[in-house]
Amino acid sequence: MKKLVLAMVTPILGFGLGFALVFAVLLLMLGACGGKAVFRLSSDENNPYQLEQTLSRRQLPATPTPVSGRPRVFALTAGSPKTIVAYDLDSGNVLWKADADVASRIAVGGDFIVALEGKQLVARDQARGAPRWRAAIDGKFVGAAADRERAYVVSQDGSTWWLAALDGNTGRELWKADAAGELGTPAAHGGVVYAPFLRQWLSIVDGKTGKQLTRVRGVDEQISMLHVTSQRAYYGSKQGVFVLDEKSASGKRADATYGTVTVPPQLEGTAYGVDAYDPVQLAYSAADRKRVLWTTTTVDGQLRLPGEGYAIHYFRYVLGFDPSGELRWAYSHPRVELVASEHTGTVIAGISTNGEIVALDPKTGAVRARKSLGTTSPVLGATFDADGWAPTGEAEPSDPVAVLVAIARDREARFDRVKELAVQRLAKLEGPEVTSHLLTVLSDKRQPAKLKDTVVELLVARHDPSSLPVLVAQLSIRTDYLAGSEPDALGPVAKAIAGLGGQKLDPKAVAAALAALQVHLDAPTTPSSDLALVIGAMAAIGGGAERLALGSHLLLYHASEELGDDAGWQRSIVVALGKGGPGERELLRYVVADPRTRPGLASTIRETLPAD
Repeated sequence: MKKLVLAMVTPILGFGLGFALVFAVLLLMLGACGGKAVFRLSSDENNPYQLEQTLSRRQLPATPTPVSGRPRVFALTAGSPKTIVAYDLDSGNVLWKADADVASRIAVGGDFIVALEGKQLVARDQARGAPRWRAAIDGKFVGAAADRERAYVVSQDGSTWWLAALDGNTGRELWKADAAGELGTPAAHGGVVYAPFLRQWLSIVDGKTGKQLTRVRGVDEQISMLHVTSQRAYYGSKQGVFVLDEKSASGKRADATYGTVTVPPQLEGTAYGVDAYDPVQLAYSAADRKRVLWTTTTVDGQLRLPGEGYAIHYFRYVLGFDPSGELRWAYSHPRVELVASEHTGTVIAGISTNGEIVALDPKTGAVRARKSLGTTSPVLGATFDADGWAPTGEAEPSDPVAVLVAIARDREARFDRVKELAVQRLAKLEGPEVTSHLLTVLSDKRQPAKLKDTVVELLVARHDPSSLPVLVAQLSIRTDYLAGSEPDALGPVAKAIAGLGGQKLDPKAVAAALAALQVHLDAPTTPSSDLALVIGAMAAIGGGAERLALGSHLLLYHASEELGDDAGWQRSIVVALGKGGPGERELLRYVVADPRTRPGLASTIRETLPAD
């Protein structure tokens, strides 16, 4: 097209300056033939000087500040049509509600919001919710962003992608840039717009002119995720997160301000942010309910990510971790799921399907604030504009044990693996009440077998002497056909008691435990598999006081086909008595010599009993 225009202009100019107007018109035609040439495969990239200059020209606030100046959340509720609810987090008031056929996320500007409504990008006034302007989308809508002055929209028309800037007040198109390859959903703040390009580049464009200021190429990681706050920009992928700073010019994880967090396998599917290329995540989706929430911190003048810790929002739960990945607190939202969450730098804010808003302390999980949209329609998703929001007032006291128990006893099968995290953290806390809670999970017939196996392992590994009375109390449940009762988790309790061997135990508690264990030892209804564990528990804590009972038990059952042929029972009783004195060894020799003794038991005694 450019060559054609120049060919036409040359002979025209030969007729004189009177044709200058025609020349100008043709130049305008040339300019209208397409957008700015910004996104190209060949371009200056990872340029340290250009990146430094670009970062310095951003107009960012000195302290974390919402784009609109006040902390707000814009929620989308279900219905036909859907409804946008604007809510002021400081005052606790609904600002307005507006019915709107929203088909995307809501982007927040200085005094407006934008979202795809039907097939148009619609800007609404933040003060009243009334439409301010509408803009047609050429082709397929990819995503939108906004800063204080402008809205930015990415669309796809055939094999060409476009990034356009629209005036926030009027909707007038300010510039438009084309790309010969895929663009993802943009992000913006401080007068610049960030556009992910072909999953390899992050282009940084002047929001006012559309000129590419610089771009970063990911050398050893894709760029498919963008997240901006009022002061920082983050980019990365499912693998980790980069802080956009001067070090980003390297393009490499090792040389950049880069961070990853430990996501437990029980929280599968958790991501650092919205995938800028995923059409499903163009709108609010279930992916918003599985998010890593983090901030950066400065240590010795260097930024570190994820800072002093991080949290994971996983459906109804928010779990707080220290930088090493150790679970340190948990929050369980009552009854319904949190559909959106945001780390404001001072609190973790979340909103649930029933419109409840919570603000959690990032270090302790304590609830700093509770608010409500007051809506009866389910909330589908929300966008927080709340950077730096710090609710006033006293925080609710946090009871970590109660929260962990609530998670562990949750009846929803979807969260069975989350329960594993809860009981693992619970088991690290001291006190007999913790043991009691773990036993409650163990005795719940509705809990999955894998969770119970985990609880058994944790009970054995606790080695908490104060838990012995609780374990003994559990042994008080016995088989009673008339009452319809039977021992609950006898084997696991016995294993937990055995795990206390070698600990300094209260002699009275030991005596009570031996008495309770002996009842099950003598009961003909006790399964042989549990008998072996009962014998092991008595030997572990008895200090010799258990041997008389164990000797009587051996004499009573050494000829029994059921027990005498059970390898587990044989091994446990012989090992326990074999560690005794001359009297116990003499008893074992007597049993070997008795012709009624089961052959397997006799063989085990011969293998175990030391030769005189």
